[in-house]
Amino acid sequence: MHPAYKRLIVFFPLAFVLSWYSFVLYHLGVPRATGGINPLGPAVAAVITAAVFDRGRGVKELLGRYLRWRVGWRPYLFALFVPVAISAGAATINVLMGARTPGRAQLAAWPQILPAFIFIFFFIGLGEETGWRGYALPQLQRVHSPVTASLILGVIWAAWHVPLMGREFAPPVVPFFVVSVLAGSVVSAWLFNRTGGSLLPQPAFHAAVNSFGAGYVFPMFAGPDLIRLWWIYVALWTFLAIGLVVGSASMRAPAESASSTAGA
Repeated sequence: MHPAYKRLIVFFPLAFVLSWYSFVLYHLGVPRATGGINPLGPAVAAVITAAVFDRGRGVKELLGRYLRWRVGWRPYLFALFVPVAISAGAATINVLMGARTPGRAQLAAWPQILPAFIFIFFFIGLGEETGWRGYALPQLQRVHSPVTASLILGVIWAAWHVPLMGREFAPPVVPFFVVSVLAGSVVSAWLFNRTGGSLLPQPAFHAAVNSFGAGYVFPMFAGPDLIRLWWIYVALWTFLAIGLVVGSASMRAPAESASSTAGA
């Protein structure tokens, strides 16, 4: 068995356990269990797995990815503004196709974006991305091409959200959400490899998607208009992912040399 798989066999179950414990306890009838997901689970699982297999060297490699911040301004602009452009574009197309135009009060809610971004960056973004992109993706890319690695990770990442399906994501939009996660996983892998394995743009990207799209744009629509918005939104992310794969040679060849983690 490839050493990367040995690490992932430990990391993935541990990430789920450390994230899903409240969900499990809730369904077991334990009082005060919220039934949600702890987004810090993947980060804690990554640190534990890196320490178990590669000791201090592995933890240093993992967390050191956040110190690789000098990657130029373009990756940060991409991380911050591409999610905004896609959500805003999807909303505009939706209105042009007949959706109800958002009201003045809905549009005026934009000041909430910045505090939401900050919270998501430090709690959800750092928690998830340290595990998914910081640890799992480099390990998968030791064995697979970036595209294959990102799709494998996307399936697992989507499955990690199962406790939210039926709660935050109504059943009719779950398929759209899953496809958007797969496309987003490909885009995140491109961004990761484009920056030589830097992690700092990843929580920014994650926070931009959640704060502007999920937190600001999507609540403006309901019913059939919301379903149509999901169609458009998923299509735009899918087109972007395909475009990055087709236009970037680094997404079609093994990326181990650029982003593998410590240890063999």
